[in-house]
Amino acid sequence: MSVKTAENSAHTVETKRCPLSILNKCLLKTDDASGFTFFRMGNGPLLMSNIYLSAALITLAKKEINCNGANIECDKVYGFKPTSLITIIGTVTGLLSAFLLPFIGAIVDCTDHRRKFGALVALTMMTIQATQVGTFQSTWLAMAVLQAFNGFFYQVQLLTAYSYLSEIATSVGSNIMIRYSANFTAVMFGWEVIYTITCLVVALAIGLSNTDNEGRGRLGQIMNCLFSGPCYFAAWYFFSSKPARRQLEEGKSLFTDGFSQVFRTAKGIKKHYSSTLGVFFMAVVFCDAGSNAFALIAVTYLMEVCNVSGMNLGIVFIIILISTIPGSYFGAWVSKKTNPITSLRIQLFSMICFNFVAFLTMTSPEQKLLPYIFGAGWGALLGWYYPTNMAILSMIQPKGQEAELTGIFLYCSQILAWLPPLVFTLMNESGIHLKWGGVSLNVYFATGSLLYFFVAPWDKCLDNGKFLNKMKENTNGEDNDAEKSEPIVDSGRR
Repeated sequence: MSVKTAENSAHTVETKRCPLSILNKCLLKTDDASGFTFFRMGNGPLLMSNIYLSAALITLAKKEINCNGANIECDKVYGFKPTSLITIIGTVTGLLSAFLLPFIGAIVDCTDHRRKFGALVALTMMTIQATQVGTFQSTWLAMAVLQAFNGFFYQVQLLTAYSYLSEIATSVGSNIMIRYSANFTAVMFGWEVIYTITCLVVALAIGLSNTDNEGRGRLGQIMNCLFSGPCYFAAWYFFSSKPARRQLEEGKSLFTDGFSQVFRTAKGIKKHYSSTLGVFFMAVVFCDAGSNAFALIAVTYLMEVCNVSGMNLGIVFIIILISTIPGSYFGAWVSKKTNPITSLRIQLFSMICFNFVAFLTMTSPEQKLLPYIFGAGWGALLGWYYPTNMAILSMIQPKGQEAELTGIFLYCSQILAWLPPLVFTLMNESGIHLKWGGVSLNVYFATGSLLYFFVAPWDKCLDNGKFLNKMKENTNGEDNDAEKSEPIVDSGRR
């Protein structure tokens, strides 16, 4: 069933109704925007469930070699320290993503199965989450392997869903998209907070002890199926089917075309958009590497250095999650007062300073309040970063290759995703204090921050979205000059 919604023009567009009519008032101006909202809601509990599962896997790995307690030097299990397990999983996920996302981008770009593909990946992820309810002493290693693959599937679904962003931005306009970007982050972390509080309440109700990481890991996976499953179903219900963006060249497979297209697009970006998209994507390589590694490193750091586990670990992350909500709206306010690029520069500088203070101060279990205090700061800064990044991506993409450029963006976010957890693992295995592993994230933030100073003025960046894509080629393989100066006509589709 659908309903016509009138927007800021005489045009109307058919939008779907939610099967649960009570949610219809919460729907946004386009089906894709509503779908992306539900997609982000599904992501929140899934990411938090991974925190609980990570704590359970570390605990089970320690039990394998009879090593218990924080700040205790353990023997190795399967050739590595138990405290390196989560960052090793992150390294494997990052390498899989770096090598295979161009292939996934080709599937999204060269076929008309974007929506079906995304729904199938979501079903696969939730099946693995349900399987991991069986995480016990005898199965923890297999579940850790599954976790590495599920991290990759998460990136695949992220790529598929993010390919709708530019179309959403075109439909609603830049000012509304800035607000939507903050809303997307707020609902994600808000739903994540509700999930986390529910897990804590249920754990108390069934009598799980405060330090029972294993039981909380299993409970987290059960609750995640109940929280994320319906959200992912709603997301792919609302996301619209799209035609293929481009045709697969004769004689090429999806796998080879994906990598060759990345190379061709990179050349096109360098030629036509080097000071806008080019610098932005380079900065994303480093900034996202640091930001995405934060959760992996934080779990290990809080458990091993601060002796925070069980219910207390959940409370710290509740504080982080709640803090992301005002952080996302503060970031949107700064973006409107200045512009998204300037806002991100300020955020990165603040993150670097905060990391130095937090990791060099929070160095022992005796400092019991610091994890909660610093958690609030980290949450606000991460809540500022992600929606601002999303807003920039959606507003400076030239039209005609949205799915592909979104794939390039996510590919850039994963090129070095394996490096921070690998460096952290190597430092941990070498006996270096974990505080330096946390501080090492600033290398990536600082590099990205420097790159953002080479981005063209914001008005020039926005021009990318007002004109047809200069990288599109005509049938003779030459740049299509007619497209270089032709502005996008607003069809009124909101």
